[in-house]
Amino acid sequence: ALRNEAFRLKVDTFYLKIGFVSKLIRAFNSAQFARTLSILASSGVPVLEALSIASAVLTNRLMRQAVKNAAVQVREGSSLSASLKRTGLFPPMMLHLIASGESSGRLGDMLEKAATQQERELDSVLTIFLGLFEPLIILVMGGTILIIVLAILLPIFQLNQLVS
Repeated sequence: ALRNEAFRLKVDTFYLKIGFVSKLIRAFNSAQFARTLSILASSGVPVLEALSIASAVLTNRLMRQAVKNAAVQVREGSSLSASLKRTGLFPPMMLHLIASGESSGRLGDMLEKAATQQERELDSVLTIFLGLFEPLIILVMGGTILIIVLAILLPIFQLNQLVS
């Protein structure tokens, strides 16, 4: 089922609807996208070609498709920030930085700042996730140890009752 592209797109769309998972996926993909686009824009690659290349780093198929659609809108004359804003998938701060870069003529610099900001956001989301995940792991390990101890002690108690 995962080989079917339409099914994979639905799975990726579903992931973006799950609260915390959505934050993690968006932060990761936005950081990767902004960093790649920053490098390409700073190297003098045309925006349309840079969008095409940068869309390939997106692991979420819905976001990848949205960037490809945004590239079509840019080709038709829309600004990059407006095109990405229409997708509804990228963080507002990133979009503001891109808009600022477009208006000032320093798109590469602003994309780099957006990438750095998104990487910081990803770090904070991961820190929260791990902070919530740690107690859960401790509970699971405690439950596993309880089951092992009961598996050892219950037969001993049953033998003790048979002897008495």
